[in-house]
Amino acid sequence: MEFGIFGSLQDDQVRILKKRLEDKNCKVTVIDFKEFPSKVRIYFNEEKIIFEGKNLFDMNGFYVRQLGYFWPVPHIKLTKEQWMKYYERYNDLLLNERENLSFKHSMIRILNYEKLVVNPYDSFMYHRMKPYQYYLFHKHNLPIPPFFAGDAHHITEKCNVANMVYKPLAGGAEVIMANDFLKKNKEIIEKRAVLFQEYIKGENIRVFLAEDEFIGAGKILQGPQVDSRAEQYGVEVVDLPEDIKEIAFKALEIVGMKFSGVDFMLSKDGEYYLLECNPSPMFYVFEQWSGIKVSEKLAEYLIRHGKQ
Repeated sequence: MEFGIFGSLQDDQVRILKKRLEDKNCKVTVIDFKEFPSKVRIYFNEEKIIFEGKNLFDMNGFYVRQLGYFWPVPHIKLTKEQWMKYYERYNDLLLNERENLSFKHSMIRILNYEKLVVNPYDSFMYHRMKPYQYYLFHKHNLPIPPFFAGDAHHITEKCNVANMVYKPLAGGAEVIMANDFLKKNKEIIEKRAVLFQEYIKGENIRVFLAEDEFIGAGKILQGPQVDSRAEQYGVEVVDLPEDIKEIAFKALEIVGMKFSGVDFMLSKDGEYYLLECNPSPMFYVFEQWSGIKVSEKLAEYLIRHGKQ
């Protein structure tokens, strides 16, 4: 069998998944868009997608680790001096990237139609639309911490945010207590929508699963920060209750993912709260710390479901 991985060989997740597949006698092609179209050659029409002379329709499936950003504006901050220096180049970049985004995202959707793609293109948008993800979970009666999204002034008038955290709606920034965010960002809140969610004090539980198999779960050992990503130093393997496993599988189905790292908070009262499903979770370090072979199970899933 033959598989493609969208991402970079500098990424630990890409390297270990590639090795797992190759250990099972599969061929693997890593498709890195960073040098497209200057050095990497890709084209497609209504019948084929050619990457460096190889038809991707001949492969059995794909894992999407990274496509770059999904929004039409690059994630870059420019100083005033940089803006003046690169003004014309930046405008060119915006136009070029709009066209490149259309190409890349059209290609992934076509592959999704023809072959196994983990995860499907549409599921990646949930990572950038966290309030919508929460809404869907709530509509399906899954336990989430209550949230408010909108303008900060209106939210603070309507509710007490003292026991709430600020989360970036589209990801990419640290989760902190809501009041701390408001104090530090008085100018920003005049221009930007915010997301506040009830703070659940307890333990962060990361769960890995494929749509047809529970892989494992671990408690993230972290520092005192609200955001567990700020300081992690280990994983303690835990036995997840069967009803919480069912919630994780249901969440995966709701957002249309085939594989995910699902985050829960376990409160001091023993209640589990669903936080989110990640379409492209980091699993290399989790695997090293926990001994749970996430990459092995992901490779097995691809082989089980790869299309001829």
